[in-house]
Amino acid sequence: MSVTSYVFLLCFLPVVLIGFRKLGGRKGQAFLVAAGLLFCGWGAPWSLLVLCAEGYLTYALSRAMARPGANRDLLLGLGCAVVLGVLILFKYTPAAGSLSYLAPLGLSFLSFQQLFYLHDRYKDQVEAVSPLDYAACLTYFPVVTSGPITRVGELAPQLAHPAEFSWENMASGLWCFSLGLFKKVLLAGLFAGGADWGFPLAGTLAPTDAALVSLCYTLQIYFDFSGYCDMAWGIARMMGVDLSVNFDSPYQSTSIAEFWKRWHITLSRFFTHCVYIPLGGNRKGMAATCRNIMVVFLLSGIWHGAGLGFLIWGALHGGAMVLERLCRGKLHIPKVLGWLLTFLFVNAAWVFFRAVNVSQALALLKDMCGGGWALPSPEFADALLLPEFEALATFANLAGVGTQGIFYYWLPLLCLPAGMALLALPNPLRQAQNFRPRAWKALAITITLVWSVISLSGVATFIYANF
Repeated sequence: MSVTSYVFLLCFLPVVLIGFRKLGGRKGQAFLVAAGLLFCGWGAPWSLLVLCAEGYLTYALSRAMARPGANRDLLLGLGCAVVLGVLILFKYTPAAGSLSYLAPLGLSFLSFQQLFYLHDRYKDQVEAVSPLDYAACLTYFPVVTSGPITRVGELAPQLAHPAEFSWENMASGLWCFSLGLFKKVLLAGLFAGGADWGFPLAGTLAPTDAALVSLCYTLQIYFDFSGYCDMAWGIARMMGVDLSVNFDSPYQSTSIAEFWKRWHITLSRFFTHCVYIPLGGNRKGMAATCRNIMVVFLLSGIWHGAGLGFLIWGALHGGAMVLERLCRGKLHIPKVLGWLLTFLFVNAAWVFFRAVNVSQALALLKDMCGGGWALPSPEFADALLLPEFEALATFANLAGVGTQGIFYYWLPLLCLPAGMALLALPNPLRQAQNFRPRAWKALAITITLVWSVISLSGVATFIYANF
């Protein structure tokens, strides 16, 4: 089930919010598990067989670790082999396409959540939870599609004993949810038009168009992932649950290290605890530290997808992190320049992430380096054209105002600097944590929700839902 569907917004979510609060306790948890299974199996009911079987096995292995004399290393290795084997089967093998009906929703996030729990049980960093607690965590629908990657030890107690209902939590959660939905439906959808138009034309674009196409994807993935994080956090807050902050204005970063402290924070946390530290972290000298950083980012690239472009994207970020580590304390860059260099680097690296192959990515980057910079083409502006702009143009025409070119060319282009300006605004999650109800906020919630729901038709899935 998609969180940007009419079924979810107008039926599933209200029923679950009311049912979970009304039932409470173990009944509320059982209801939440049933709702999560419905959400996960909505488009592929057979996938629940894999989800339940894998969840049962990892839970059984986690309980076996507590037995006297248990071979914890063997149990951990077996659990990792099963989880990673399922992930590889459904994501990286030639059989993945024919078995898609069996692939659990949000498989990559589900896999890392189970691995995190096995790791925490192995390290005795979390107490054993009940089967119901574990099932509730694995099927918790706000985080299933695109994270955050939750730790069972943090989430299970909250699902068992959520915060008492309060209108303040409802208001702050709805505020965050509505802004996230608006980001996804309107903003990410808008910039997706420019990226979808330009990437297939790589190698034939004028420099200006090529640069703006790349910028469109940079903004698309930002508003897409940021929007989902806001929505997930908002839903959880309305249920009395506090999720980990997973996205914290990363495009305001002045270094790649800072970027990864702000972008997909829970993924960085997983790799830090489950890969970087076990490899030795920064405790075995600079050479080993640089090696460990590269391993983490190469794995991050592979986790996102099987294509060579994802591996290059991971290698680029890993290389940048290593370079920053080597230059730490030796090179001082002004903050404005640091931000510009970081943003340009992230923007260029996203090209490999988005392109269908490396040739397409290199072709687009080559287009940016060509001569003849000029105004963007009308075709590019047309790719950013929203129905709202066309309606304004029609209204202007009926009013006898001959300025349709403003609405068909300049207004779409102005969306790019407007999108960049939005990057400087405070993170909605931070706003919601210190939320104060105001009349203008109620009006903003109403406008964004209504506008988003009206615009839902044709909305693509979340980018990170593919991972």
